[in-house]
Amino acid sequence: MDILILGAGVVGSVYAARLKGAGQNVSLLARGQRAVSLRANGIQLEDAATGRRTTTPVTVIEHLAPTDNYDVVIVTVRFDQLQSVLPALAANRRVPTLLFMVNNPAGMRLFEELDVQRVVPGFPAAGGVRKGDVVHYLTLRQVPTILGEVDGRVTPRLRELAAMFKQAGFSVKLSSDIQTWLKTHVLMDVNIIPAALRTGGSAQLGRSRRDVALLVQTVREGLLALRGLGTPLTPFYLTVVFLWLPRWLSIIFLQALFRTRLSVLGIDPHLDDDIGEIRQVARELMEQLRQSPRPTPNLNRLMVALEQPEGWVKAQGTTGLVD
Repeated sequence: MDILILGAGVVGSVYAARLKGAGQNVSLLARGQRAVSLRANGIQLEDAATGRRTTTPVTVIEHLAPTDNYDVVIVTVRFDQLQSVLPALAANRRVPTLLFMVNNPAGMRLFEELDVQRVVPGFPAAGGVRKGDVVHYLTLRQVPTILGEVDGRVTPRLRELAAMFKQAGFSVKLSSDIQTWLKTHVLMDVNIIPAALRTGGSAQLGRSRRDVALLVQTVREGLLALRGLGTPLTPFYLTVVFLWLPRWLSIIFLQALFRTRLSVLGIDPHLDDDIGEIRQVARELMEQLRQSPRPTPNLNRLMVALEQPEGWVKAQGTTGLVD
């Protein structure tokens, strides 16, 4: 399969190297110094679980032309960069499948200039950080790559994409309601990132019962607000952890989770350069939640703090939790 991966950050690099290693014909779109480095040195990965380093040569391009032919373009840019790549994708009508593995609470409204039949939403199963030219990453079989057609059907192309990722060593889950899945995933992100900012990182968050208690309350508010809009809650474990379990047990579970290596690599990189993406997805999500009949007082305060993270960090003296 001829694949173009649009985005050469952590996610794009990991998927490009894995797919190339599985025998796919992969090109990677990168620009500037990143493109220079990739051409000279290939994709350099270090598995955070094993310390194993690999180098994968890959074809690097800097622009997608209207006449370029690929079987699929996999988009791995951040949500706040998405608008900048849509014109080139719209101009190229030869690629039949555009797989967006991007945080996206806005749904198909973002893709109005594209032929929606070409669009497949999804979400990646890789986290990490790039230090210089080396991507330090982590993938777990328990955390799958999520794929889904907009209409919920399991189509032949969805099966083909799933088989391609499985061959490359990723676990895969097909979602019958991918747009709701993405919305609830964003809800988790926009709660966890401010909480980690407040405490100075995911490991420190795991040691603070007070801050995890606030996190449990804000996520609960967001889930109930989504339900108030008629949005089904998926994945199901969120309902169990935040709505069904006793609050004290949810807090213990999350404290343990935040002290794992997966949380450090999956959360902490967002506390610096990627904070702009988190702010933008938070604004999009909150615009929708304001239409809900269920109030979100703690979540509203958290989102104000997210816009001014330095002030949020200084406010550690009180939680101000509203019951």
